[in-house]
Amino acid sequence: MNASLSRLPNVVNQRQFTFLLNREIHKATRLQYPLSVLSLSPDLPRRKATPDFIRRLVMLAGSLIRSTDLATSYDASSVALLLVDAETQNLGRILARLKGGMELIPGLTLSVGGGCYPQTATSGEEAVQQAVELMARARAEGGNCLYLPI
Repeated sequence: MNASLSRLPNVVNQRQFTFLLNREIHKATRLQYPLSVLSLSPDLPRRKATPDFIRRLVMLAGSLIRSTDLATSYDASSVALLLVDAETQNLGRILARLKGGMELIPGLTLSVGGGCYPQTATSGEEAVQQAVELMARARAEGGNCLYLPI
């Protein structure tokens, strides 16, 4: 893992994120609490959303979420967040808090998609898939918005 990513305990690489997501799904099933996944993409042309910019966004998001939550660079142009005990109806408020903290990046707008286990997804993989698909839809329809499954 990149040394800069290891400074925050809740910022992990994608492999760790997937492992911890699956572990958390088992725990959430046993203890009956929800998990949400947010997928965030900066509304920038892909050539401007460089790996360094995405890494900076991951670090910033990691500093703004609770210690029980996780942040990772999902791919070359997006960030994924695992939010423990966060239901779909709370995601708008959580995103508003995150965006408030991200004012350190002037003019930044985000296309965001979400998924929630067990409310809208039957597995962690499905929650991630929902979040990524809805993020892409938000971006395709103009960006600067949050799309959630119904």
